[in-house]
Amino acid sequence: MYNCEIFSLRRNRSDFAQFEEGFEYTSAILRENDIDVKYKTDLNADAVKLADAVAESVKSEETDLFIFVNALNTSDSSSFKKLFYEHILRTESELKPDPTHAGETPRLKIFPMGDMGMGYRGYCFKLYNKLFIALPCASLAQKDVTELILEGVKKANEIFDSNFDLYPVGIVYPESEEAAIATGAVDRTLPDKKKKKKEGFFRSFIPHKGDTKGTVIRKIAVLVAIAIFIGALIYVINFFIVGPAQNNAINDEIRELAYNKDNTSPTTPDGKPAPEQDWAALKKINKEIVGWIRLDDTRIDYPVMFHPGDDQNEQYYLNHTYKHEWSEYGTVFIDYRSTESTKSKNVILHGHNMIDGSMFHELINYSDRFEGDLDYYKDHSVFTFNTPDGDAKWKVISVFKTSTLFAHGEFFNYMQGDFTSPAEFMNFVYNVRIRSMFNVPVTVNENDQILTLSTCSYEYTNFRTVVVARKVREKEDPTVDVKLASVNHDPFLPEVCYDGKRPDPGTFKSAFKSKQINWYDGKYNGKDENTLKGSEALTATVAANPTEPPTEKPKKGASATKQPEARKVYTVNYVNQDGSQFASYSVFEGDPVPVPDKKPTYEDDYYTYTFAGWNTDIPGVDFQHLNASITIAPKFTYKRKN
Repeated sequence: MYNCEIFSLRRNRSDFAQFEEGFEYTSAILRENDIDVKYKTDLNADAVKLADAVAESVKSEETDLFIFVNALNTSDSSSFKKLFYEHILRTESELKPDPTHAGETPRLKIFPMGDMGMGYRGYCFKLYNKLFIALPCASLAQKDVTELILEGVKKANEIFDSNFDLYPVGIVYPESEEAAIATGAVDRTLPDKKKKKKEGFFRSFIPHKGDTKGTVIRKIAVLVAIAIFIGALIYVINFFIVGPAQNNAINDEIRELAYNKDNTSPTTPDGKPAPEQDWAALKKINKEIVGWIRLDDTRIDYPVMFHPGDDQNEQYYLNHTYKHEWSEYGTVFIDYRSTESTKSKNVILHGHNMIDGSMFHELINYSDRFEGDLDYYKDHSVFTFNTPDGDAKWKVISVFKTSTLFAHGEFFNYMQGDFTSPAEFMNFVYNVRIRSMFNVPVTVNENDQILTLSTCSYEYTNFRTVVVARKVREKEDPTVDVKLASVNHDPFLPEVCYDGKRPDPGTFKSAFKSKQINWYDGKYNGKDENTLKGSEALTATVAANPTEPPTEKPKKGASATKQPEARKVYTVNYVNQDGSQFASYSVFEGDPVPVPDKKPTYEDDYYTYTFAGWNTDIPGVDFQHLNASITIAPKFTYKRKN
């Protein structure tokens, strides 16, 4: 009977986990076949650590068989050499020739054990009655690991029984290196640190005739790595240097065209002020140029596009220039939900928040996270949005942050271009203003037109910074008395921003009747409903998160908590038995870890598996208040098939 130590290598999660789960069964089967497992050692596939572990184990006289399961993952000898060469070198350095072979160098005799499944080989060697067997990964050989062990022991015994006369203790004494290779004691493809040829620079990376398969693979891997590095470098250069330069050039070109008018007369033939932009020239470039947005003393000075074919699945100018060229910068464009383009009641403009400061990036300057920057607002309380129908100034009435994800709970959908009634429009304006980080001295009524500028921001995942302005009325003073403006320290925020319940926002009419509104100058008097007709219901408002149970309706007058710091988001990956992804979640720091509703399955030719839950034994991770990104594997119970 052999006294055995098994080394279980972590080549991949699936093979390692399966062997761990079935270890008791494997030990019982081996015992029935005269192999008594005394020890089991778990190791990473690291040559130095393996050599250290084996060096300690061989000192014991109790063990005479060492089996390395799930150790090899290549069909050639490269993985064996990479993993065991360190151990072989150490062992050979300690061998001393007997008097008969004085002056000769003893070598270990290593035998390949042939195909053990799907073309993957095992290897064995022997030293002073201690037998070493290295086996391929069970999943690659497509065999049960217990079956592989029994097959490996049988083959190794047959090999050494038939070669006992030549290698009684597992070593050979060749007279020279050439003789060692000829007798098979030294694998000619094993790396020889002493006689390694120097290669030229290009030969070190380009495969050549005579290279071993392992060398070819290594060189190809290096070439792939170099290509990836060059590709990444090109991307970085393009993103930070070439892309911004190209974007600036194309926008400088359209600005020069727009402002360099042939007719310099300050008025039109009918006596009206001449337009700032040369619309005839712009329309020749692209007939979908419908406006021009400018925020003084910023880089926001761009044409505005409207593409009639846009819908919720595709918005053309999100990634195209006004020249119809693809660009990650895109062009400022009107949202498809503003169905009447520049004549919509709410003209919604989108622009990217680009890292180089272009497009709508400077809208972020209105606030520091959830706190408004009053000085910046005072310097930018009015901006210009011109169309072929006329030039116009627009007064900012609100700057707010909002979510776009159902996972964040209830949020305000500001992307509503048209309204069913004056009452709905005023309720929309009311919702815009209660969310504002500023209290501004600008009136609004049901006859006004508003303009919404939207860009991405990162207080939470997929947040937006939104600036809303209303058009300056005819004969109205286009300036704002910014001395009357103040920071709103308690704006109404998306549900994700509250630690507790949100207050009830109410509606325009309820707030007007309770005298909470001082910015309305329309016809509604709070008594006669005919002065503001229609329903106040906002047809674009998103309801509470449908994936969560309904919460108790908050009481009126409840106060909001102070704006919290944005929480980190951690990734929770659930994997199948083979390591492939089963489910994935993004979880806020401090929230509990979600559990998939469905259960994973697993099967093979030898066992029937039953899902027994998820392995949550992960040191240092708090599953009730998540504090790290994690990967969770399944646990299975199993029963051998008859």
